[in-house]
Amino acid sequence: MTNTIAFVSIKGGVGKTTLALETASCLANYYKKKVLLIDGNFSAPNLGLHLNLTNEVTLHDALNGLPLHNTIYEAHNIDIIPADLHYRDPVDIFKLKKIIAKFKPRYDYIIIDSSPNFEELKPVIAAADKIFLVSSPDHVTLETTMKAAELAKQERTPIHGIIVNKIRSPKHELDLEQIEKTSDIPVVARIKSHKNMAKSLYCQKPISLIEPNNTISKEIRKFSSALCGEPEFRNRLLEKLLLSISKEKINRDMLRQNFYQKQII
Repeated sequence: MTNTIAFVSIKGGVGKTTLALETASCLANYYKKKVLLIDGNFSAPNLGLHLNLTNEVTLHDALNGLPLHNTIYEAHNIDIIPADLHYRDPVDIFKLKKIIAKFKPRYDYIIIDSSPNFEELKPVIAAADKIFLVSSPDHVTLETTMKAAELAKQERTPIHGIIVNKIRSPKHELDLEQIEKTSDIPVVARIKSHKNMAKSLYCQKPISLIEPNNTISKEIRKFSSALCGEPEFRNRLLEKLLLSISKEKINRDMLRQNFYQKQII
């Protein structure tokens, strides 16, 4: 059963594109899943820029009638549909769900990066089977991200978790308990900011392939394992020393359990 997953937030710069790309990379390269990655940021897309794609034909062309298969590129074992930063003709963005529907049997996962624009977010959420909210650990971003949660509830698209990204100074940021209390949504990953993300942009390649042991790579791989029902690597010695298992690890186990329940159904 294909899962169409969207990463959403009503705030730019929180890392939705990076998370969508890295999750797609982990699913494709570590768990051997067939993945289609779509740039659903209709007015300010940048996925193609991340990967140095030519963007001769894009999602915008598909929304205007070009067969979708003509807009698919391949990079790093991922099928990718970029969008066009300079497209001038009007498009009906609400066709997104319809045009990707017939491609669902071809993939294990369809992942959609989204726009922070509220109106552009609507067709992405409508096209998704499940969404993950993305927020940095500050009250300003979290409050605006909750607007995306309200929209998902209106569309009846299930929210399966929140990813806390770009953690820089935990002493001065919201902790997991505060975020879950405010959002009433489980945190499934906490990702610290890392200077080597600049290397990923420079090389135009996912950090999970450049540096598999980078803290960002390892956390997104753990998250991806839960998405596809694979066991998560655990440092049992460290857990024993700390006498605890992280709350987000428990939340990912619940996400993994949901995967197995869906297979039984």
